[in-house]
Amino acid sequence: MGNPSVADDFKGEAPGNSRVMLLAFLGFSLGFAIWGMFSALAPFLIEWYDFSSTQVLILAAMEPLFAAAISIPLGIWTDKYGGRRVFAILLLTLVIPLAYGYFADSYLGFLAVGLLLGLGGASFVVGNAHVSNWYPRSKQGTALGIFALGNLGIIVGLMTVTFVVDNASGPDGWRLIFPIFATAALVMALLYWLFTTDSPYRVQKGLKMRDIIGVYRSGVVVWLVAYLYWVAFGTLVFFASFMPTYLATQWHVDPSHASMVYTPLMVVCVAITRPLGGWLADRYDTMSVLMPMFCVMALLTLLVAMQMSLKIELFAIYAHALISGAAAAGVIKLIPVYFRQVGTVSGLAKAAGAACGATMTAVMAISTSLGGYTGGFVVWALMNIAAFYIVFTRVGFKDAEPIDYSINYTEASQMQTEAR
Repeated sequence: MGNPSVADDFKGEAPGNSRVMLLAFLGFSLGFAIWGMFSALAPFLIEWYDFSSTQVLILAAMEPLFAAAISIPLGIWTDKYGGRRVFAILLLTLVIPLAYGYFADSYLGFLAVGLLLGLGGASFVVGNAHVSNWYPRSKQGTALGIFALGNLGIIVGLMTVTFVVDNASGPDGWRLIFPIFATAALVMALLYWLFTTDSPYRVQKGLKMRDIIGVYRSGVVVWLVAYLYWVAFGTLVFFASFMPTYLATQWHVDPSHASMVYTPLMVVCVAITRPLGGWLADRYDTMSVLMPMFCVMALLTLLVAMQMSLKIELFAIYAHALISGAAAAGVIKLIPVYFRQVGTVSGLAKAAGAACGATMTAVMAISTSLGGYTGGFVVWALMNIAAFYIVFTRVGFKDAEPIDYSINYTEASQMQTEAR
């Protein structure tokens, strides 16, 4: 299941690395802050440019769409070249669309900027693999849960955009958000390059690209993990992109409050439970931990679909967010348990989560064009029910065996030769 032909050569037990943890967390937080920009801008663009709600929902879907597309190659490159190099290059690359965003002044221009800024959300893949390689398996769930608190970066993006818009001097004063984040990305890239290192405890020798991506052909578990993350992490991506516009158009919430109060609270709910989910996954059977989480999530999505009142709607969304954060951490814990190519599988999982956000935002845009949000919420409920079915029945996982990390690269290569 773990594709032993690409086993790692472990030099002892990885002791952890607080510096890598801190800088990966900060870089990931910045990436998510940049990712959160367009969902905050969406309600204002309706007013400034006379865009329709369907247009801005499509615009908000651009970032998770590109994050989904780039996450898989980012994961592969991280496994091959190391997290330090890939993360630094990613942050430098973000400066380009941020610089262009200062001059964008058309719907197509905003679409292009929104698409490329999705790279910020994809930073999770690189940081997840980098941190994972520095921590022992018994602590990876907790370590990755703490790292994933970087989801809170979306709040920085949402609140920075709204603050700059509300205090802008002149009609184009709001555009200062682009150079602000471009400068932050440049500084963070330099810090990451200068003050982090790749783990010497997991050195991959002789790996070719076909060996790394071979994990995608290793069996059904890799795809089931990706689907579970589609639902768990998709909650954050979906509602971060969709919630400001939804609250403003459906419940007539002030756009500033939607972006600076209600949506950030949803992000906090997702983020604060991720360390708890990782901690539980370190200490108990992960699938047993995930089963009640996905059960409650499925029930809450049905409540959201009813749209009975704003208070009930917010209760259901926030409760779902709290549980989905813990569930996302549990799903991420499954990756190093069953696969050695943490970056590559994380890339697939992240692509799935981001694709869920893009897909569901697009589904909601279609649903509104047909007369309301109910149909889109029903689709979301069915996705959550399917995830519960997977963890309840353990379909595909029953015959999967955890990785034996005592096997070194030479032994694993010999095993593959003998198997042939």
